[in-house]
Amino acid sequence: MNKFFASLSLLLLTIAFSPAHAEIYRQADVERLLQKNEAPDGVVFELLSWDQKTWQWAAPMIRDLRAQLQRKFPQLDVAMVSHGGEQFQLTRENASKQPQAIAQLQSLSEDGVALHVCGTHSSWKDVPDSAYIDIVDVSPSGPAQINDYIKLGYQHILLQKPDRD
Repeated sequence: MNKFFASLSLLLLTIAFSPAHAEIYRQADVERLLQKNEAPDGVVFELLSWDQKTWQWAAPMIRDLRAQLQRKFPQLDVAMVSHGGEQFQLTRENASKQPQAIAQLQSLSEDGVALHVCGTHSSWKDVPDSAYIDIVDVSPSGPAQINDYIKLGYQHILLQKPDRD
C-alpha cells in the first residue's frame, strides 16, 4: 500500500513539473531582457507581498520566468529576495501549508537559485534564523541584499501576483 502511494505521489509530482503543464508567465522586465543580445550578470527577483499564499503563485512564476531566461541565456544566475509578509511562509512551521510551492522552491534551490529573506523583518517579528526551512538564507536586510546583487550587475525584477489568480 505504501508503495502505491509513493508511486502515485511521484507520478503527480512528475505531471505537475512537466513542461506540458507549465504555465507561461509574462513579465515586462523579463520580456525586455529577452529582447537583448547580451545577458546581464544575473537576475534578482524581488517579492514583497502580504498575500497569505504568495508562494503558490510566486514559485511557479519564478520557475517559468527563469526557464524563459535560461533558454536564451543558459548560464544566467538567478536569485530571489523575499522581504514582505510572505517570507514567514518559509518557516518550518508554515511551509507545510503550501507543499507544492515549497517543492518547487526546493527544486529551484537545487538548481542553484539562491533564496534570501530579510533578517531585519524577521527580527521585528522575533523569528530566529533557525525557524526557516533549510533552503532559505537569512540576509541582514532584504533591500541591502537586492542592492548587493544590483552592484554585481544583476537585473532587478519586482514580481507581483498575476491578474489571472
